[in-house]
Amino acid sequence: MTVIENNPFSALSRQIDQFLWASVILVSGVAAIALINMGRLSLFMGPIMFLLTLAHNFTLIGLISRDRKKSADQLAGTLAPTASKANIIICWILAALWAVVVLLIIVVSVLIMGMDEFEGWERLAGYMELPLVVAEICLLVVLATKCAKQRRNTIVQPANVNWQQFGPGAYPQV
Repeated sequence: MTVIENNPFSALSRQIDQFLWASVILVSGVAAIALINMGRLSLFMGPIMFLLTLAHNFTLIGLISRDRKKSADQLAGTLAPTASKANIIICWILAALWAVVVLLIIVVSVLIMGMDEFEGWERLAGYMELPLVVAEICLLVVLATKCAKQRRNTIVQPANVNWQQFGPGAYPQV
């Protein structure tokens, strides 16, 4: 039997919430810069990943908001939405897909910029897009790690519980 503690007001939950909002802001910047050159450097994968990441983040933000409105009795025995296995796996998948976007940007930049088809401002947009995408990858890795930590902290195995803290009179003698 496992004991689950879900506290949406813990410091870790608030950190995860802040990382989600930071990801929304960062990925919006990536999309804005990618659309300067019509997404050509990432072969439109940047804007597509923007939509996928935004859908993921806003879904989690909505679920977290729903949990904060519930009472402690309603949250008893439930797992935080950010601590679910599905969320952790999706964070890692998004980080891997953003890494593919980095590779696409690098390869397309090398191929196309060698042909001098880009204007100066389009090159600048490519140089600005790459560090933002790398920052988004780092943010998603940190987010996945924090969510895994939250999962480990909220699921308590009975074998690891210190039963002595309940005192000698807590259990009837047989």
